[in-house]
Amino acid sequence: MDQYSLAKKRKKEIMIKYGCRNLSRILKITPGAVSKWEVIPPFRAFQIAQLGDFDPTYIRPDIDFNVDFT
Repeated sequence: MDQYSLAKKRKKEIMIKYGCRNLSRILKITPGAVSKWEVIPPFRAFQIAQLGDFDPTYIRPDIDFNVDFT
């Protein structure tokens, strides 16, 4: 399974845990916006990680979040 496909699977897992409506309320966006995601956008992955149950790299294994800007 490639990393993008795994990100799709993780999106489903997170939707089951939080629910589309509840997650949209937490993120202050519409449920319609959440339902359009094929995978969770990177910024939203950071926001969901702040809830404490998932790490951004778990949510989006296809993205390297360890960026060094020095």
